[in-house]
Amino acid sequence: MTKQQNSAVITRFIREQIQTVPKLEVLLLLHREQPRPFTLAEVANELGFENDTTREQLTSLEAIGLIETDSDKSKYHYRPANKSLKSIVNRLAVAYRKQRVPILSAILAEEPDKVRRFVEAFKCARSND
Repeated sequence: MTKQQNSAVITRFIREQIQTVPKLEVLLLLHREQPRPFTLAEVANELGFENDTTREQLTSLEAIGLIETDSDKSKYHYRPANKSLKSIVNRLAVAYRKQRVPILSAILAEEPDKVRRFVEAFKCARSND
């Protein structure tokens, strides 16, 4: 796969599945720290998010097959449902380390209202300090 094709696949995945910066941050945290399981509170604390915001992101990531919960629903694990998802997230993680701006732009360019929500996510994080 060429670099341009790889970029197009990642961009499409971000726009269709990830859609928000908080969801991206939660996904990348769980991916980076795998196989470590996280509680909701640990994810929220690590990223500086409100518990409700964190719960929304975890629920959404579980629904699209990127994470799983343990049997008592208290811990979250990065476990993509298939090799294709795993491959895309691996490429996304590498791309994000090297070029954050294009990835964040792919999220924020979709809808002007998302810029406001992005800023609000950081305001919520600061109110926890």
